Amino acid sequence: MLLGDVSKIKTGNLDVNAKVEIGRYPFFTCAQKPERINSYSFDCECVLVAGNGDLNIKYYKGKFDVYQRTYVVEVLQKDRLDTRFLFYFLNKYLVRLRSQSIGGVIKYIKMANLTDIELPEYSLKKQKQIIQILDTADNLRQKRKEQLALLDDYLKSVFLDMFGDPVKNCKQWRIVFFSKGIDSIKYGTSIPPEFSDFGYPFIRATNVKNGGIASDNMLFISEIEAKKIKKCKLILGDIIIVRSGANTGDNAVVNTEYEGAYAAYDIIIRMNNLFHPIFINGVLNSVYKEAVISPLTRRAGQPHLNTTQINNLPIYLPPFELQNKFADIVEQVEQIKQKMRVSLDEMDNHFNALMQRYFE
Repeated sequence: MLLGDVSKIKTGNLDVNAKVEIGRYPFFTCAQKPERINSYSFDCECVLVAGNGDLNIKYYKGKFDVYQRTYVVEVLQKDRLDTRFLFYFLNKYLVRLRSQSIGGVIKYIKMANLTDIELPEYSLKKQKQIIQILDTADNLRQKRKEQLALLDDYLKSVFLDMFGDPVKNCKQWRIVFFSKGIDSIKYGTSIPPEFSDFGYPFIRATNVKNGGIASDNMLFISEIEAKKIKKCKLILGDIIIVRSGANTGDNAVVNTEYEGAYAAYDIIIRMNNLFHPIFINGVLNSVYKEAVISPLTRRAGQPHLNTTQINNLPIYLPPFELQNKFADIVEQVEQIKQKMRVSLDEMDNHFNALMQRYFE
């Protein structure tokens, strides 16, 4: 059966700017995370397909509104097709949709890319069995992600309990310029090297997320290329701060996994013994980032930071012994998180294997 024969597919009429800060209903755009809005045009169970940009699939039941490039797929023949089954199937089909997208800078799909999708001929009973299995596997993944997020929240709470708010400085620690705790500060390479399939990790701004280094879309350089940019080689405890772009100010501490890697265009800081790098990472990823760092990044063009601004940051200075105690707690929690990440990877592999079995 074709999707267009068993469903009704519509798009929204709203511009993305229709969103409000705090709205009563979800407002689905092409982004992964929905916005909010105070009105609704739809009240149904459906699958939402982002029609351009970051193509993605969502499931929703209730009142909502959508951006003009988002497709709302509502199943009409519920005796033949379960909406939740369609959601899982389209998630697997997403690779093909992306290959069918057209356009220049921003790719998009047409209505026919959806209506012409041929669906597997499972009975409704079999569909519900598949849904139950996939829901169970997916719920386990989501719970593991929630546990990881709770550990991050725990570390933020520990930080505030030990040191207090770094903007208000309610514990009245002595304030010093960041430069006092910096042994060296420099920029990474401004000339992209030639990349290899393997070798030394080359850490770019896109790899610096949530206070750490993400392996997603990591690029690598050979030993020959590494010698050309030897000033960018990282050691344990170095701090990377994103210099420009959408995530300017994001930062990470180099851990044992990325010791000996190389940094790209961003700012590389090597500390002396006044500040512990993990303590500084806690400061820079707290309310301090939004209150102190973000205003410095604002430019007429894209956001930007420079070494002078970093040197002149006012930072409170708790005793190093207390900083070191916090670092020990962080390292213990990171060991737990690493085990959870391995477990999550196994769950992802299991879930993907199930998807492959049912929707090959």
